[in-house]
Amino acid sequence: MTNLSGFGTATQNLRTGRDLLHAACSKSMPHDFSQRFAALVDSYFRERLAEAVAERIISDCEDLCVLAVGGYGRGKLSPFSDLDVLVLTDLSDANLLEGLAAFLFHPLWDLKFDVGHAVRSVQQNIELAKSDFKVLASLLDLRFLAGSNNLYKNLSSKFIEEVLPVAGSSFCNTLWENRHTVGVGMDSVVLEPDLKNGWGTLRDVQFVHWCASIKGDYFPLNEKDLDVLRDGEALLIRARSALHLTAGRKVDRLDIERLADVADLCGVKGYSPAKRGNDLLNKLHFAMINARSMGDALYRESFNKDSRQFIEWSGPISLKSALELFEQKSRTGNPLTREARRAVSNINSEIDISLGAALTLLIKIFEAPYGWRTSLEMLDSGLLDSFLPEFAKVAALIPYDGYHRYPPGRHTLLTVQKCCSIYRDEFESLDNSDENGLTPADFDILMLGALFHDIGKGERAHSERGAKIASGILSRTSFSEAFKDDVIFLVREHLSLIKAARRIDLSDGDSLLEVARKVGSLRRLKLLFILSMADSMATGPRAWNSWSGSLLRELYSGLNQALAEESMHKFDNAQTIAETRTKVMVLASATMTEDTAKSIIEAMPDRYLLSEESEEIVCHMEQVKEFNRAYEKDLIRKPGGKGGKGLTLVRAAQSGCEGRTKIVIASRDQDFLFAAQTGALSLHSINILSADIFSWADGTAVNIFTVETPPAETTPADIWARVERAIMYSMTGRLSLDYRLHKKRNSLLVRSKSQNVPTQILVDNESSELCTIVEIRTEDRSGILYDMAVTFSRMNIDLRMARISTTEDSVFDVFHVESAGYGKIEDREYLKELVGALDYALASVK
Repeated sequence: MTNLSGFGTATQNLRTGRDLLHAACSKSMPHDFSQRFAALVDSYFRERLAEAVAERIISDCEDLCVLAVGGYGRGKLSPFSDLDVLVLTDLSDANLLEGLAAFLFHPLWDLKFDVGHAVRSVQQNIELAKSDFKVLASLLDLRFLAGSNNLYKNLSSKFIEEVLPVAGSSFCNTLWENRHTVGVGMDSVVLEPDLKNGWGTLRDVQFVHWCASIKGDYFPLNEKDLDVLRDGEALLIRARSALHLTAGRKVDRLDIERLADVADLCGVKGYSPAKRGNDLLNKLHFAMINARSMGDALYRESFNKDSRQFIEWSGPISLKSALELFEQKSRTGNPLTREARRAVSNINSEIDISLGAALTLLIKIFEAPYGWRTSLEMLDSGLLDSFLPEFAKVAALIPYDGYHRYPPGRHTLLTVQKCCSIYRDEFESLDNSDENGLTPADFDILMLGALFHDIGKGERAHSERGAKIASGILSRTSFSEAFKDDVIFLVREHLSLIKAARRIDLSDGDSLLEVARKVGSLRRLKLLFILSMADSMATGPRAWNSWSGSLLRELYSGLNQALAEESMHKFDNAQTIAETRTKVMVLASATMTEDTAKSIIEAMPDRYLLSEESEEIVCHMEQVKEFNRAYEKDLIRKPGGKGGKGLTLVRAAQSGCEGRTKIVIASRDQDFLFAAQTGALSLHSINILSADIFSWADGTAVNIFTVETPPAETTPADIWARVERAIMYSMTGRLSLDYRLHKKRNSLLVRSKSQNVPTQILVDNESSELCTIVEIRTEDRSGILYDMAVTFSRMNIDLRMARISTTEDSVFDVFHVESAGYGKIEDREYLKELVGALDYALASVK
């Protein structure tokens, strides 16, 4: 009977060998793991084919052979790599070949190998390779395993003679186009690289080898280049193997969470897990940069040399000449030859240009049409390190904050590029007399402010530290003192607007005034706004979205008005409130009596009158009147103190921003109210962006939520009536939001593997005179705002304002809170208990 179950010697040897090889990786992975694993699988195929002959599945191996192709054909396997195998034969007996395939591959499937196989003749392979580039690519890595060596040699020679001359160049051109397209959106070294298909990783390494195989040599790469390429390839394969072992499955994206464990398996030494992870990732980035650069050079100077111009240099090069080469590249977009790239990477120690002149030339590069990619190549070549050693110290740091997508060096250059775009789109003035424009001198200040904004990274208070470092750098230049002061200001304050946009209540004139005084002038406000927006965009999607952008622009608008009107010394809230009341009275007279309007307006808190537009206030008054009628009826219907409990009135209207809806909920102020409202909205999949909580003097509560507009195609028409009922039922004990949200979180429809975002809770008693500000960053979960609100309620804390920001799988929420009846929370023990309770609540939902 044919043994398909795999309990033969070949299968047992493979199983035992794999177990032993994995056991050898308990602390550190052998350097030749991938080669040993591939050799182990090679042995299986040789032994298994011999067993097939012994069990008479086939009579002999004269008419067939087994070949490794694709990744397996390169003789290196990661623990959960695919096995791509070709059975090469001219035999036409379908039953025989089907039986052989089952005999060879069923045991591998039982051992959980992911096997891809094909059974083809020599001529079938040749014809397919001419028209199917996937087949061509697999045959470029053809390797003999077992059977007839003559068949293998026949296929190899025909492939070289008949396929490569016909399809080789087209194959390389297609690879280049696909590679370039993929690179556009991710053309940088990321903190969490895909080790197989990402920018500069194993696919780029293979691109170099494939192009060289088709071309016949590796020129313009030299032996030193090839040594670096081989070392980088070995490291990438080793890291990928370690990642597979750490994850226990096939995974190619090296996330920050697994970085330290992968570094340990790779044998990286260091005094802490973070240090080991940082060192490994820097080595991987170096390998990725070189693989990408060599692939670019090999293709351009071999397959594309007749259609483009190159920037050439031979021999040693000085700093000034290197900068001039890159300035030429930034203007023309022409690439440096490989020889020129090697020259600038090994710049001599002669300093033939002043620091100020070098920075001026660098600004010129930044603003040129191809400045972005040129600046990246300057970073990768090490040229920036040669005259800005302070920048080099932070360029490769690994931020473990869960928000940054790029290391500081690349993040900085992306910030510079974003600054250029925002400046040109919104602030560039061709006429210097335009009071809303910025001058070319301001642009230079902006460029250096962006270049130095994160130069203090690596320690706490990096903005202040960066300002000191920037001051030291600029002291070695001849820029004017005013110029230096502006650059240092941008570095020191580059986080100020972002923090203020998320923290302060824009209706609070005093808070707005404090920020305006810190900024000082309209010109500085514009520069700081550009840098703030660019910095957030460059950080990544966890820090920037349309909502965070609208908050920043709203703050900018308020500060712009304050500074433009020269009113920093007189922010008269009382006058604004009086004017709003008068206007509301006039508008309300069309729908209600003067006494009714007056009694409602007198109950409104000052912050509400400062926050809302007069027309909206009148709409809210109508809603409150409607709610009060329903409330009075409910009191009659439900005697014994039960009437009105949980009763709410929900109204929705489009906000000023596309994709945003404003939800106004009127009710009587009571315990657990805000938590019930947030829980009910979350239960109905309404994504909350911000919340203003207003408690009126007559006991009315008007809470205003800005939410993402729910999609019409999946949202019931009576969605807001359902939210009303959910709030009432939860307030009256008929609906358990804890239970319902727990079920929602664990539903197969919403459960997903998200990235671990560390929880950070900060308490600020300085930014507001009236409230304590609690800032929370954590991993997003369904109903997480409800969990926070419940914690505040249980701690007897009143919420005045909540600003919610959700980006990808993280949240950044800011709450303005008061101790019930006592205002700002000054008791340190109370605050410590609050932070602990919030931390527990957030941890319990993960």
